[in-house]
Amino acid sequence: MGSQVPGDLYLAPLPPKDVVVSLRTGKIRPFGGVKGLFSAINKQPRQGKIQLTLNGFAGDERQYVMHKRPDNAIHQYDPRHYDEWKKILSDRGHKFKVGAFGENISSMHLSEGNLCVGDKFRLGPDAIVQVTMLRQPCYKLNHRFEYKKMSSLIQSTGFTGWYYRVIKPGEVQEGDQIELIERINPHWSLKRLHHILYTDTNNMEAIVELSQLEGLSKEFIDLFQKRLSTGTENMNGRLMGDFAVPWQLYKLVEKTRLTPRAQRFVFKSEDSSIDPGDLQFGRFPHVRLRFGPDAKFTRAYSVVSGDMRSFELGIAKDDNSRGGSLFLHDSLKVGDVLEVAKGHNVVLPILNSEQEDGPRRHIFILGGIGVTAFIGEIKALEKKSADFEIHYAVRSREEAAYLNLLPAERTTVYAKSEGRRLDVASLIPSPNDCIDDCFKALVYCCGPSSLLTACRDMTTKLGYPRSQTHFEEFGGAETGTGDPFEAKIKATGQVLSVPREKSLLEVLNEAGFEIDSSCLVGNCGTCMVDVCKGSVAHQGTALEEGQKESSMLSCVSRGQGRIVIDC
Repeated sequence: MGSQVPGDLYLAPLPPKDVVVSLRTGKIRPFGGVKGLFSAINKQPRQGKIQLTLNGFAGDERQYVMHKRPDNAIHQYDPRHYDEWKKILSDRGHKFKVGAFGENISSMHLSEGNLCVGDKFRLGPDAIVQVTMLRQPCYKLNHRFEYKKMSSLIQSTGFTGWYYRVIKPGEVQEGDQIELIERINPHWSLKRLHHILYTDTNNMEAIVELSQLEGLSKEFIDLFQKRLSTGTENMNGRLMGDFAVPWQLYKLVEKTRLTPRAQRFVFKSEDSSIDPGDLQFGRFPHVRLRFGPDAKFTRAYSVVSGDMRSFELGIAKDDNSRGGSLFLHDSLKVGDVLEVAKGHNVVLPILNSEQEDGPRRHIFILGGIGVTAFIGEIKALEKKSADFEIHYAVRSREEAAYLNLLPAERTTVYAKSEGRRLDVASLIPSPNDCIDDCFKALVYCCGPSSLLTACRDMTTKLGYPRSQTHFEEFGGAETGTGDPFEAKIKATGQVLSVPREKSLLEVLNEAGFEIDSSCLVGNCGTCMVDVCKGSVAHQGTALEEGQKESSMLSCVSRGQGRIVIDC
């Protein structure tokens, strides 16, 4: 492997023998709670012997076409970097743990400082792999860590990780040795490569050498050859991408009581540079909040008023709270900062007032704090003198939040304390009612699960098309719960019992599978897992009908009996 000459400026130190401390593979999944964004970065730990082929570990998928090349077969990341990241971004410290960068393997001693381009290692008893390139950080890491400058920060720190090509396949498992067997470029450490890539970008002598360096990936050779002819490439597209990072920091600036069980929360953005195109909400505005110890709670709430600079929420304390509403009511204080993401606009919305096709009647059926879902829509209809009616079920008039924002002449309050009960069957007419005057009925509903179920059942029974109904569901204590079932993990054979009071997502994460999630109510698809065998009772809106044949949303859907899943 050659001798080291004292004082040689670029000669890299030899790495010690090392062992695999973590081995992971992943599948392509919706990513970051952003529509149209996919990645296989969320990799799961694998136990036992895993076959390593020329294209990487068995079962490991790669979404980006450039990552499917043999030069990118294995990604490794130095776990010591995670401690540094916790210091650099202390408010996101809980996100930095082994596996967060989507690495396939981790070890204790290898780093960008003691590895060189072209280094060959024996990995396990038989496999041989070769270092090919640094990882070039891309915009998906901004979404992974919910920080819009993360990819640029990775690039500037040099905490990038690296890739291998597979020269000789074999079986690999945790605990296997990683041993350097040949060093062909002792003066080209990954750290020096990083310096030429991103700092000394016009060093033509080094670029000429790199453009023909043995062992370097084809991607990097092409990059350096192009740099010789056209100059340094524009890195903004790779670093920033076309998808805005959804999660931003907001401060609670007002907190006042609305009713005995509901409070008004006003949040203001900590970022003064919000893109003007992102300011306004869609037709049925809502946001997702991430908060609590280690940001463990994620909840979605309707927006009462405002835009992404500052907005108001009305939040009730759930009697059966899983911790979210309890924390917001009892622990969140004015001045505290949490993470906020704008909710997705409705993909197939109910007909709007511009789509005129005859007389209409808008029927709002609301329960408790569910009133917040449609305050904006009701105001818009009132301005247009549209035909609408509001049916508002509450425990008592004292608990009727935002009643002052509803037009009294069009609102009927059903207070349980007064013995008044909301009867869904008597309120929902046929889709095209011609008993009196002919009109097209449009039904809107938000409230507890029992009310939503009753409205769905009635509109289905009466034959309502999708364009004439709109249901808002943000998840309560019962979301994702139901009849118990078993989930067998295809990769390990492990059988997990999913009790009545827990979702499959909760059980998988408790078992160490680290399934990504975002909305927790089946709207975004981030928590999707593959279904290999068995029957599923599907909930949520993120999956197309065709996807339901082989996938499920682990946050809300439930198996029937025993199912076999791959995640």
